[in-house]
Order: sequence, then structure tokens, then C-alpha cells
Amino acid sequence: MDIHPKLQMLLDKQEITEIMYKFARALDRVDGALMKSTYWEDAIEEHQDPIFPELFFYNDNAWKFVEPAMEGFRQLKATQHRVSNPLIELDGDTATAECYVWAYHLHNENGIDKEGILGGRHHFRFERRNGEWRIKHRSTVFDWNQNQDATAIWSDKYDDKYRGKRDRSDDSYNYLKTC
Repeated sequence: MDIHPKLQMLLDKQEITEIMYKFARALDRVDGALMKSTYWEDAIEEHQDPIFPELFFYNDNAWKFVEPAMEGFRQLKATQHRVSNPLIELDGDTATAECYVWAYHLHNENGIDKEGILGGRHHFRFERRNGEWRIKHRSTVFDWNQNQDATAIWSDKYDDKYRGKRDRSDDSYNYLKTC
């Protein structure tokens, strides 16, 4: 059965959008396997840290980027990445895309909790191979960032079940089995 071209376009765009969401989830749950599943093995990651640009720049194989990225994220106390406004252009088995990213990073500097809050855009090249879309190249452009003393207030009254985890023990893995 052939699918109408416009319906196939919508299906492709939805699959690509979900890859963007899975990428953000992988960062926040510090899930290297999930992050790798969003990239082709020969993909390129191009990334500079917006808060500490002099310390971290990467432009090489994306799969090799995963472990240092996960190690860096394990050093953070909390993170939350939100992606929105995806614009996707399809061209057969390739696609380009942009989405906005808002990220919150709680980290420690010299014994003081700091909030690194940033906004920017992810730029992607996707390829479909054997019917599956994955990232072929990703770069991030940062439009703004704040690095300030932490102001978030966390209640110690939350039952541990209702507090977000930064690994596969997070409650979301009880609901989402495929990512």
C-alpha cells in the first residue's frame, strides 16, 4: 500500500521531531545509550560549551562525544532541556532542521550552587537509512546565557519517587519503554 506523499511527509517530520525530543531526554536522564540511538555511527557533533567556552569545544564523531558528554552531565546536579519550534525541510532521504533549545543546568562553582540557563538553537542534518531517520550532523548556536547564583528552592518533603532522577531509575522509564 502506497502512502500519500503529504502523509509520508508528516510521518517523516514527526519521526524527526521525536528524535530531537529523545536527544534532550538523553541529556537530562544521562542516558548514553539513548543519545547514541539518535545519531548514525558516522555522525558529527559540533558543540561548544556556552558557560565555559574556553574549556570545551568538540567537532568530531558524535558517538565518541557521548561518553564525555555523559561524564560532564554526571557532574551537574540537575538539568532540563526543552526543545521547541522545530522547522524541518525534507529532501528524499535527507532532511535539515532547526529547533529552539532552552536549557537549565544546576552546577557547583567554588562551593556555590550556580544556575546556567541558556537559550539557543540546534541545527541538524538527518539521514534516513533502511527506513530509519537519525542525526547525521548536529551543531548548536547559543543566543544567550545566564550564569548566576542558584535561586531554585527544592523541598526536602518530596517522596523520593516524585523527585526526578538523572538515570534510568527515573519514573519516566516505568512509562516509556522504547526510549
